[in-house]
Amino acid sequence: MKRAVAAMGLVVVASVCAAAPVNVALNKPYTLTPTPRYRYCTDAGDKTQLTDGVYVKGYFWTQQGTVGWSSVAPVFCTIDLGRVEPICGASWSTAAGVAGVNWPECLYVLASEDRKTWTYLGDLCEWGNHGQPPPQGAYATFRYATDRLKGRGRYVCVIAAARPFCFVDEIEVWRGPDAWLTEPMSGRQASDPRQFYNESCVQSGVSARLRQDLNVIFSQAATNGLSAALAPHSDEAERLRAAIADSAAKMPSTLQTILPYGALHEKILALNVPVLHASGVTQPRLWQNNRWDPLALTALPPSGAETSVLSLDLMRGEVRGEVLNLTNPHDRTLPFTLRLEGLPAALNLELREVVPTDTQSRTPVMAALRPLVPDAQGRCTLNVPAGCTRQVWLSCRRPAASPGVHEGRLLVEASSVAFRRGVAVRVRLRNLDFPRQPQLHLGGWDYVQGAADYYRAPGNLAPNLALMRDMYVDSPWATPAVFPKGARFDEAGQLLNADALDYTLWDEWIARWQGARNYCVFFAVGPAFHGEKMGTPRFATMVGSWLTAWVRHMEGQGLKASQMVILLFDEPHERSHDEILIAWARAVRAANLGVTLFIDPTYRDPTKGDPEMYALHDILCPNTPMMIEQGARFRDFYLRQQAEGRTLWLYSCSGPAKLLDPITYHRAQAWLAFQIGAKGSFYWALGCGGGIGDSWRAYAQSGIEYSPYFVGPDSVLEGKHSEAVREGVQDYEALCMLRDRVEQARAAGRDVPWVQEAKRVLSEGVAEAVAEVKPQHIHWHVDKERGAMDKVRLQVLDLLEK
Repeated sequence: MKRAVAAMGLVVVASVCAAAPVNVALNKPYTLTPTPRYRYCTDAGDKTQLTDGVYVKGYFWTQQGTVGWSSVAPVFCTIDLGRVEPICGASWSTAAGVAGVNWPECLYVLASEDRKTWTYLGDLCEWGNHGQPPPQGAYATFRYATDRLKGRGRYVCVIAAARPFCFVDEIEVWRGPDAWLTEPMSGRQASDPRQFYNESCVQSGVSARLRQDLNVIFSQAATNGLSAALAPHSDEAERLRAAIADSAAKMPSTLQTILPYGALHEKILALNVPVLHASGVTQPRLWQNNRWDPLALTALPPSGAETSVLSLDLMRGEVRGEVLNLTNPHDRTLPFTLRLEGLPAALNLELREVVPTDTQSRTPVMAALRPLVPDAQGRCTLNVPAGCTRQVWLSCRRPAASPGVHEGRLLVEASSVAFRRGVAVRVRLRNLDFPRQPQLHLGGWDYVQGAADYYRAPGNLAPNLALMRDMYVDSPWATPAVFPKGARFDEAGQLLNADALDYTLWDEWIARWQGARNYCVFFAVGPAFHGEKMGTPRFATMVGSWLTAWVRHMEGQGLKASQMVILLFDEPHERSHDEILIAWARAVRAANLGVTLFIDPTYRDPTKGDPEMYALHDILCPNTPMMIEQGARFRDFYLRQQAEGRTLWLYSCSGPAKLLDPITYHRAQAWLAFQIGAKGSFYWALGCGGGIGDSWRAYAQSGIEYSPYFVGPDSVLEGKHSEAVREGVQDYEALCMLRDRVEQARAAGRDVPWVQEAKRVLSEGVAEAVAEVKPQHIHWHVDKERGAMDKVRLQVLDLLEK
């Protein structure tokens, strides 16, 4: 008996594979696109290991029998079976769960007889293991396998998308009945696997999201001992599951990944209503968690959780936030109205909805902070789907009110169910002023020079600049596009036309970032300059004379040479890189111009770098996650460099950004910078929208999204991760204010108890604040304590007011 399911033109049949199916891919040749390059498992055996019948043992991605990719998706694994074979199944063996390794988003299986026409057979992520998901939350190996495919072909292509890493150690293809060699074959066709992938991303993403949400509701009920609540709804759940494929097929290619995705998705989420009832939530519930904790649409409020007060405590001129969760246990969407009452306008309070979105990695997040627009009566509306929890972010944005405690309330109503609740709002405004220009340098390879199209969203330039400035970015970055153009040199290397150089792009960029404290330029140098090989006297003269003209032009713009921060070569991690850096840095130093040389080495053991490479640079910027992972020896190396006169900055470049923890990744970097005396905090990459300049079309993204805020073709929107960056800058400033007060007291000879307590907070308190910053805590979904930084921050404010 056959059962047909319409999914991307796919016909899925009951199993016809033999009890011990024949693996027709065994020892067959294959091609891999792109070439695997994950350094811990790449070897010459990558060309044969995926069909050798051997499954690796041990930690998966460090084994030579594993094939791996980093920061590329999708990958195409095309096996030549040698002749046309009937195909009833396939499997893909992989691992994930730790170290930033995620399970695949899709494993499309396509077959072709001639490599000109390809037929889609199925997605192992959807149909493998009868739709059962792999283990979550811990390291695990897993075989995505199905025996319900139907097709034939000589060539089988598995399209795998997993980000940021993709690993596999074995692919099998199982032989079906001979009758399939002559039977008509149905299924969606494409002329090229890449074309198929590009056209299928949205459908695959929607299908995966709906299936996962359905699974989560049932697994969450089981975990909490509430499965009985869903028993009467099992048939309905199966009907909804059967409708997913058709619903996903109708989604437009321009779909924005804002949840939920229409009527079917809302019906699936509404299955959480009986679970809420069984947990004791029968009326709308207002409750809180830590504002930095992840929150799921189908979250179950903790037993007895009710919110009576929202508290904010900050300096004048700061930006801080707090959250309120609204849970709807009714069987229909409820529109809630929210209105702030009794609070002075000078507090600059604003309500924002925390928008639930899916990500390229199929892990949903609540992070985007979209302003709720009040009506003439000051009321905002927020729709909460049945069975769901939505979150409101109360933002206090650079208040200018008088110091003291200001009290009012947030009135929340859902008139259709006669719900009305007032939540007290208490804002304590300290008698302290946050400076307009904080001390910590901030930036993130924004690259908005020229047409501002580096990250494929030139239309959002104005709001992007405004948001970066609002986050305290003072050290923008440009590419070599801003180099002075048209240089000509004589035989000795002297610049012949200093007065004729074209500074158009540089001047535009400087004007765009008027008032910045640093202007950082990535030079991206190689072993030559204008055709002259590095290391020659002419090379040094060329570099020096060209850079001299540039610096003189800067000075004419009212800038200092030291404001030009030069990154010659990005992330050096082997001696050949150091050779290039040293040759260039020597030439720059010989010109004696006073520019600032910056370098971000990525040696896991920094002692392996050339000592001269470090000595020639003014700013050393180690990678923060690497410092955390490598521990005291790594940190102490850079502290010794600091003691020798070099300045430290910190940077992070992990992703996808929305899956990283706002506390332990984004906010913590500023605390770690204070702890080691670093003066800058940088993140790859402000404005990066996943290769397409659009955070809102996550399924269509061609690359990893690194921006901590949300970007669109003509707009940007703050998110929890960018708020965490900003709060980190503010935290750093408060710590510096306290440190300076201690230094003043020490200079005056006062060693009162206040000084001792302040010194304790600046050492032990800071250590407590970053205690949860561990390698295993970098990802947002990992449970951890997230309140320590706020606790210590309030201690700092108390001490500053004494």
